[in-house]
Amino acid sequence: MLYKLILLQLTAHLFADFIFQSQEWSDKKGEQILTKYHIYHVLVVFVFSYLFSLDLNFWWASLLLSVFHLITDIFKSYMQLKHPNKNYFFSDQIIHLLFLSVITIVYNHFHSINFLFDIELKTIAVFAAFVFCTKPSNILVKYIFIAFSINSPLEKPLTENNIEATKVSKEKSLPNAGKLIGIVERLLALALILSGQYGAVGLIIAAKSILRFNDTQKAEYVLVGTLLSFGIAAFLGISINLL
Repeated sequence: MLYKLILLQLTAHLFADFIFQSQEWSDKKGEQILTKYHIYHVLVVFVFSYLFSLDLNFWWASLLLSVFHLITDIFKSYMQLKHPNKNYFFSDQIIHLLFLSVITIVYNHFHSINFLFDIELKTIAVFAAFVFCTKPSNILVKYIFIAFSINSPLEKPLTENNIEATKVSKEKSLPNAGKLIGIVERLLALALILSGQYGAVGLIIAAKSILRFNDTQKAEYVLVGTLLSFGIAAFLGISINLL
């Protein structure tokens, strides 16, 4: 029961902190220590935490979790204002997950978990994995790139020599196409791994490798993104199959 509740709360966190938090909210929260967007976001956190608990008595734990989530976000905003060039994504997420786990364990200690309806642990894990393979994974890959100082080939200083080439590259690119491709390939890879079709995953990787780029930096950029994307799906799928 405890593992199910923790996994349900993790899924709620994915929805609240990634899928239902827009980039605008995230940016506005970084401009001041406390804004109305902090309040909007913590309300979303509470709603998803309580809904995904499937336990009517979990409201006080959801409230406590939301308070700690708000405190963490405020502290993150303070640190971003003080050190704007540093990346606090990973430390912020670790703290959120730590509070999430501790509060759920404390709830289980003082109250018996009573789900409105029971769901198998593996079913919850599969659902959480598919959710994680969407927008949350895009954001994770983005911050991994930032952590290793890997910039997009288009993010070069504009000079007379490359400004025209940059315009042509942007014209040939579809807005957010890379994000959508990443989501689709992760979902396909995860579905295939869960069904035991490991060979088919290799075919997808081989098909993508057909792409050729004249720019070596762009080829390396796409390769790193592809490996990270399939690595996430493979890790999730294999872990679930071991349950």
